[in-house]
Amino acid sequence: MTEFSVAVFGGGSVGLCLAAHFAKAGARVFLLLRQSSMEAVRGKPIAVSGLLGDHLVPAEAYTICDASAPTDEVLGCDMLVLTTKANDVEKALQPFANRLRCPPILLLQNGMGSSEIAREVIGSDVPLYSSAMMIGMVRQSPISVEVTAQSSPILCGSLLGDSEEPLKDLLQVAEQGFVPMVQDPSIRETISFKLLFNSCMNPTGALTGQTYGELLENPESRELIVGLADETLATYAKAFDYRPADNGKQYVDDVLAKIVFPRGQGHRSSMLQDLEDGRKTEIDFLNGAIIRLADDAGLPSIRHKSISQLIKASEASKAFRQ
Repeated sequence: MTEFSVAVFGGGSVGLCLAAHFAKAGARVFLLLRQSSMEAVRGKPIAVSGLLGDHLVPAEAYTICDASAPTDEVLGCDMLVLTTKANDVEKALQPFANRLRCPPILLLQNGMGSSEIAREVIGSDVPLYSSAMMIGMVRQSPISVEVTAQSSPILCGSLLGDSEEPLKDLLQVAEQGFVPMVQDPSIRETISFKLLFNSCMNPTGALTGQTYGELLENPESRELIVGLADETLATYAKAFDYRPADNGKQYVDDVLAKIVFPRGQGHRSSMLQDLEDGRKTEIDFLNGAIIRLADDAGLPSIRHKSISQLIKASEASKAFRQ
Protein backbone atom coordinates (compact mmCIF):
# COMPACT_ATOMS: atom_id res chain seq x y z
CA MET A 1 0.00 0.00 0.00
CA THR A 2 1.27 3.50 -0.83
CA GLU A 3 1.54 6.00 2.00
CA PHE A 4 -1.90 6.33 3.55
CA SER A 5 -3.11 9.90 4.09
CA VAL A 6 -5.64 11.00 6.69
CA ALA A 7 -7.28 14.38 7.18
CA VAL A 8 -8.41 14.83 10.80
CA PHE A 9 -10.96 17.62 11.16
CA GLY A 10 -11.03 19.23 14.60
CA GLY A 11 -8.58 20.41 17.23
CA GLY A 12 -10.43 19.23 20.30
CA SER A 13 -9.33 16.34 22.47
CA VAL A 14 -10.45 13.65 20.01
CA GLY A 15 -9.02 15.40 16.95
CA LEU A 16 -5.62 15.97 18.54
CA CYS A 17 -5.46 12.42 19.87
CA LEU A 18 -6.36 10.84 16.53
CA ALA A 19 -3.98 13.08 14.61
CA ALA A 20 -1.21 11.88 16.91
CA HIS A 21 -2.43 8.29 16.63
CA PHE A 22 -2.40 8.20 12.83
CA ALA A 23 0.96 9.98 12.70
CA LYS A 24 2.36 7.31 15.02
CA ALA A 25 0.84 4.68 12.72
CA GLY A 26 2.89 6.02 9.82
CA ALA A 27 0.16 7.85 7.91
CA ARG A 28 0.52 11.25 6.35
CA VAL A 29 -1.66 13.44 8.56
CA PHE A 30 -3.40 16.74 7.82
CA LEU A 31 -4.92 18.41 10.89
CA LEU A 32 -7.80 20.65 9.81
CA LEU A 33 -8.45 23.55 12.18
CA ARG A 34 -10.41 26.75 12.24
CA GLN A 35 -8.25 29.79 11.46
CA SER A 36 -8.60 31.06 15.03
CA SER A 37 -6.99 27.86 16.36
CA MET A 38 -4.17 27.36 13.88
CA GLU A 39 -1.47 29.52 15.47
CA ALA A 40 -1.89 27.91 18.90
CA VAL A 41 -1.01 24.53 17.39
CA ARG A 42 1.32 25.32 14.49
CA GLY A 43 4.92 24.21 14.96
CA LYS A 44 4.23 22.42 18.23
CA PRO A 45 4.32 18.70 19.14
CA ILE A 46 1.10 16.97 20.16
CA ALA A 47 1.28 15.24 23.55
CA VAL A 48 -1.09 12.43 24.55
CA SER A 49 -1.03 10.92 28.04
CA GLY A 50 -3.19 8.67 30.19
CA LEU A 51 -4.76 5.26 29.73
CA LEU A 52 -3.50 4.71 26.16
CA GLY A 53 0.10 5.51 27.10
CA ASP A 54 2.30 8.57 26.75
CA HIS A 55 3.02 9.75 23.22
CA LEU A 56 4.74 12.82 21.81
CA VAL A 57 4.30 13.51 18.09
CA PRO A 58 6.67 16.13 16.65
CA ALA A 59 5.27 19.07 14.69
CA GLU A 60 6.82 17.85 11.46
CA ALA A 61 4.75 14.64 11.64
CA TYR A 62 1.53 16.44 10.71
CA THR A 63 0.45 19.39 8.56
CA ILE A 64 -1.85 22.18 9.77
CA CYS A 65 -4.56 23.18 7.28
CA ASP A 66 -7.44 25.65 7.19
CA ALA A 67 -10.62 23.62 7.71
CA SER A 68 -12.70 26.11 5.74
CA ALA A 69 -10.58 25.83 2.58
CA PRO A 70 -9.52 22.22 1.93
CA THR A 71 -6.56 21.93 -0.44
CA ASP A 72 -6.22 19.43 -3.26
CA GLU A 73 -4.00 17.32 -0.99
CA VAL A 74 -6.71 17.21 1.67
CA LEU A 75 -9.44 16.47 -0.89
CA GLY A 76 -7.30 13.62 -2.21
CA CYS A 77 -6.77 11.97 1.19
CA ASP A 78 -7.69 8.34 1.75
CA MET A 79 -9.99 9.25 4.66
CA LEU A 80 -11.45 12.33 6.32
CA VAL A 81 -11.97 11.78 10.05
CA LEU A 82 -14.55 14.25 11.35
CA THR A 83 -14.28 14.85 15.10
CA THR A 84 -16.50 17.92 15.50
CA LYS A 85 -19.56 17.94 17.71
CA ALA A 86 -22.71 16.58 16.09
CA ASN A 87 -24.26 20.02 15.86
CA ASP A 88 -21.26 21.23 13.81
CA VAL A 89 -21.29 18.46 11.17
CA GLU A 90 -23.28 20.36 8.56
CA LYS A 91 -21.11 23.48 8.76
CA ALA A 92 -17.87 21.47 8.86
CA LEU A 93 -18.69 19.53 5.69
CA GLN A 94 -19.93 22.45 3.60
CA PRO A 95 -16.43 23.18 2.17
CA PHE A 96 -16.26 19.55 0.98
CA ALA A 97 -19.64 19.56 -0.76
CA ASN A 98 -19.99 19.68 -4.55
CA ARG A 99 -16.32 18.85 -5.15
CA LEU A 100 -14.96 16.69 -7.94
CA ARG A 101 -13.07 14.79 -5.24
CA CYS A 102 -13.87 14.20 -1.60
CA PRO A 103 -12.37 11.50 0.61
CA PRO A 104 -14.50 8.89 2.37
CA ILE A 105 -15.59 10.18 5.76
CA LEU A 106 -15.44 8.59 9.21
CA LEU A 107 -17.82 10.33 11.63
CA LEU A 108 -16.93 10.43 15.34
CA GLN A 109 -19.94 12.10 16.93
CA ASN A 110 -22.03 11.14 19.93
CA GLY A 111 -25.69 10.26 19.57
CA MET A 112 -27.85 9.72 16.51
CA GLY A 113 -28.37 11.87 13.44
CA SER A 114 -24.94 12.99 12.26
CA SER A 115 -24.71 10.39 9.47
CA GLU A 116 -27.99 11.55 7.95
CA ILE A 117 -26.86 15.18 8.12
CA ALA A 118 -23.54 14.29 6.50
CA ARG A 119 -25.26 12.39 3.70
CA GLU A 120 -27.51 15.33 2.94
CA VAL A 121 -24.56 17.72 2.76
CA ILE A 122 -22.03 15.55 0.95
CA GLY A 123 -24.26 13.46 -1.33
CA SER A 124 -24.47 9.74 -2.03
CA ASP A 125 -21.19 9.29 -3.94
CA VAL A 126 -18.92 9.72 -0.91
CA PRO A 127 -18.73 6.71 1.45
CA LEU A 128 -19.75 7.55 5.00
CA TYR A 129 -18.86 5.55 8.10
CA SER A 130 -20.15 5.89 11.63
CA SER A 131 -18.54 5.00 14.94
CA ALA A 132 -19.07 4.49 18.63
CA MET A 133 -16.26 5.59 20.94
CA MET A 134 -16.17 4.62 24.60
CA ILE A 135 -12.93 6.47 25.25
CA GLY A 136 -12.93 9.59 27.41
CA MET A 137 -10.47 12.36 26.60
CA VAL A 138 -9.77 15.79 28.05
CA ARG A 139 -7.75 18.48 26.29
CA GLN A 140 -5.28 19.87 28.82
CA SER A 141 -3.86 22.59 26.53
CA PRO A 142 -4.06 23.53 22.83
CA ILE A 143 -1.59 20.72 22.05
CA SER A 144 -2.02 18.15 24.85
CA VAL A 145 -4.67 15.53 25.63
CA GLU A 146 -5.20 13.16 28.55
CA VAL A 147 -7.11 9.91 28.02
CA THR A 148 -9.15 9.49 31.21
CA ALA A 149 -11.44 6.56 30.38
CA GLN A 150 -11.43 3.60 28.00
CA SER A 151 -13.76 0.62 27.96
CA SER A 152 -13.57 -0.55 24.33
CA PRO A 153 -11.96 0.20 20.96
CA ILE A 154 -13.45 2.77 18.61
CA LEU A 155 -16.04 0.67 16.79
CA CYS A 156 -16.58 1.61 13.15
CA GLY A 157 -18.97 0.55 10.41
CA SER A 158 -21.31 1.55 7.61
CA LEU A 159 -24.63 2.77 8.96
CA LEU A 160 -26.00 3.76 5.55
CA GLY A 161 -24.91 0.78 3.47
CA ASP A 162 -21.69 2.10 1.90
CA SER A 163 -18.89 -0.23 0.78
CA GLU A 164 -16.51 -0.77 3.69
CA GLU A 165 -13.31 -1.30 1.68
CA PRO A 166 -11.93 2.23 2.37
CA LEU A 167 -12.75 1.75 6.05
CA LYS A 168 -10.85 -1.54 6.13
CA ASP A 169 -7.78 0.22 4.68
CA LEU A 170 -7.98 2.86 7.42
CA LEU A 171 -8.30 0.27 10.17
CA GLN A 172 -5.33 -1.66 8.80
CA VAL A 173 -3.19 1.47 9.16
CA ALA A 174 -4.67 2.18 12.60
CA GLU A 175 -3.32 -1.13 13.91
CA GLN A 176 0.13 0.49 14.00
CA GLY A 177 -1.02 3.35 16.23
CA PHE A 178 -2.01 3.49 19.90
CA VAL A 179 -5.81 4.01 19.72
CA PRO A 180 -7.63 0.68 19.27
CA MET A 181 -10.03 0.80 16.30
CA VAL A 182 -11.99 -2.13 14.87
CA GLN A 183 -14.73 -2.82 12.33
CA ASP A 184 -18.18 -3.47 13.76
CA PRO A 185 -20.76 -5.31 11.60
CA SER A 186 -23.49 -4.34 14.12
CA ILE A 187 -22.76 -0.64 14.23
CA ARG A 188 -26.43 0.41 14.52
CA GLU A 189 -26.95 -1.55 17.72
CA THR A 190 -23.57 -0.42 19.01
CA ILE A 191 -24.46 3.24 18.47
CA SER A 192 -27.80 2.65 20.20
CA PHE A 193 -25.98 1.03 23.14
CA LYS A 194 -23.62 3.98 23.41
CA LEU A 195 -26.49 6.46 23.12
CA LEU A 196 -28.13 4.74 26.10
CA PHE A 197 -24.91 5.26 28.07
CA ASN A 198 -24.37 8.87 26.96
CA SER A 199 -27.97 9.99 27.45
CA CYS A 200 -27.85 8.68 31.02
CA MET A 201 -24.40 9.85 32.07
CA ASN A 202 -23.50 12.99 30.12
CA PRO A 203 -26.32 15.39 31.04
CA THR A 204 -26.52 14.10 34.61
CA GLY A 205 -22.80 14.66 35.05
CA ALA A 206 -23.02 18.05 33.35
CA LEU A 207 -25.73 19.29 35.72
CA THR A 208 -24.20 17.91 38.93
CA GLY A 209 -20.50 18.36 38.20
CA GLN A 210 -19.86 14.77 39.24
CA THR A 211 -17.46 12.29 37.68
CA TYR A 212 -18.84 9.07 36.21
CA GLY A 213 -17.95 7.18 39.37
CA GLU A 214 -19.57 9.77 41.63
CA LEU A 215 -22.76 9.66 39.56
CA LEU A 216 -23.20 5.97 40.34
CA GLU A 217 -22.07 6.21 43.96
CA ASN A 218 -24.53 9.02 44.76
CA PRO A 219 -27.99 7.46 45.35
CA GLU A 220 -29.88 10.50 44.02
CA SER A 221 -28.04 10.74 40.70
CA ARG A 222 -28.05 6.95 40.40
CA GLU A 223 -31.86 6.91 40.76
CA LEU A 224 -32.19 9.55 38.04
CA ILE A 225 -29.97 7.50 35.74
CA VAL A 226 -32.11 4.40 36.38
CA GLY A 227 -35.19 6.38 35.35
CA LEU A 228 -33.56 7.69 32.18
CA ALA A 229 -32.49 4.16 31.28
CA ASP A 230 -36.02 2.84 31.87
CA GLU A 231 -37.43 5.29 29.32
CA THR A 232 -34.72 4.53 26.78
CA LEU A 233 -35.02 0.75 27.08
CA ALA A 234 -38.79 0.88 26.60
CA THR A 235 -38.33 3.14 23.57
CA TYR A 236 -35.69 0.91 21.97
CA ALA A 237 -37.82 -2.20 22.48
CA LYS A 238 -40.80 -0.67 20.68
CA ALA A 239 -38.89 1.34 18.07
CA PHE A 240 -36.57 -1.37 16.75
CA ASP A 241 -36.91 -4.45 18.95
CA TYR A 242 -33.62 -3.88 20.77
CA ARG A 243 -33.36 -4.13 24.55
CA PRO A 244 -29.86 -4.51 26.05
CA ALA A 245 -31.29 -4.85 29.59
CA ASP A 246 -34.65 -5.75 31.10
CA ASN A 247 -35.01 -2.49 33.01
CA GLY A 248 -33.09 0.56 34.16
CA LYS A 249 -31.94 -0.89 37.47
CA GLN A 250 -30.55 -4.00 35.83
CA TYR A 251 -28.79 -1.84 33.23
CA VAL A 252 -27.17 0.35 35.88
CA ASP A 253 -26.24 -2.52 38.22
CA ASP A 254 -25.10 -5.13 35.70
CA VAL A 255 -23.98 -3.13 32.66
CA LEU A 256 -23.26 0.52 33.38
CA ALA A 257 -21.32 -0.04 36.60
CA LYS A 258 -19.08 -2.57 34.84
CA ILE A 259 -18.30 -0.01 32.13
CA VAL A 260 -17.58 2.84 34.54
CA PHE A 261 -15.54 0.91 37.11
CA PRO A 262 -12.59 0.70 37.22
CA ARG A 263 -11.33 2.52 34.07
CA GLY A 264 -13.79 5.39 33.74
CA GLN A 265 -14.80 6.44 37.23
CA GLY A 266 -12.73 9.63 37.23
CA HIS A 267 -13.94 10.88 33.86
CA ARG A 268 -15.94 14.10 33.60
CA SER A 269 -18.48 14.11 30.77
CA SER A 270 -17.76 16.06 27.61
CA MET A 271 -21.10 17.82 28.10
CA LEU A 272 -19.88 19.14 31.44
CA GLN A 273 -16.74 20.42 29.71
CA ASP A 274 -18.91 22.08 27.05
CA LEU A 275 -21.03 23.89 29.63
CA GLU A 276 -17.97 25.05 31.56
CA ASP A 277 -16.45 26.44 28.36
CA GLY A 278 -19.68 28.08 27.17
CA ARG A 279 -20.07 25.79 24.16
CA LYS A 280 -23.31 24.39 22.77
CA THR A 281 -23.82 20.81 23.90
CA GLU A 282 -24.91 17.76 21.90
CA ILE A 283 -28.11 17.37 23.94
CA ASP A 284 -30.33 17.37 20.81
CA PHE A 285 -28.39 14.39 19.40
CA LEU A 286 -28.38 12.49 22.72
CA ASN A 287 -31.49 12.87 24.86
CA GLY A 288 -33.18 14.70 22.00
CA ALA A 289 -32.77 11.58 19.85
CA ILE A 290 -34.41 9.46 22.56
CA ILE A 291 -37.28 11.95 22.79
CA ARG A 292 -37.87 11.81 19.04
CA LEU A 293 -37.84 8.00 19.04
CA ALA A 294 -40.22 7.89 22.02
CA ASP A 295 -42.61 10.38 20.41
CA ASP A 296 -42.68 8.30 17.20
CA ALA A 297 -43.36 5.17 19.26
CA GLY A 298 -46.09 6.85 21.33
CA LEU A 299 -44.15 6.44 24.58
CA PRO A 300 -43.40 8.92 27.39
CA SER A 301 -39.95 10.45 27.83
CA ILE A 302 -40.59 12.76 30.77
CA ARG A 303 -37.15 12.44 32.34
CA HIS A 304 -35.34 12.93 29.03
CA LYS A 305 -37.43 16.02 28.26
CA SER A 306 -36.80 17.47 31.72
CA ILE A 307 -33.05 16.95 31.66
CA SER A 308 -32.86 18.33 28.10
CA GLN A 309 -34.63 21.49 29.23
CA LEU A 310 -32.24 21.85 32.17
CA ILE A 311 -29.19 21.48 29.92
CA LYS A 312 -30.54 24.12 27.52
CA ALA A 313 -31.24 26.42 30.46
CA SER A 314 -27.66 25.91 31.61
CA GLU A 315 -26.37 26.76 28.13
CA ALA A 316 -28.27 30.05 28.32
CA SER A 317 -27.01 30.77 31.82
CA LYS A 318 -23.44 30.54 30.52
CA ALA A 319 -24.25 33.44 28.17
CA PHE A 320 -23.94 31.04 25.25
CA ARG A 321 -24.27 32.53 21.81
CA GLN A 322 -24.34 30.35 18.68
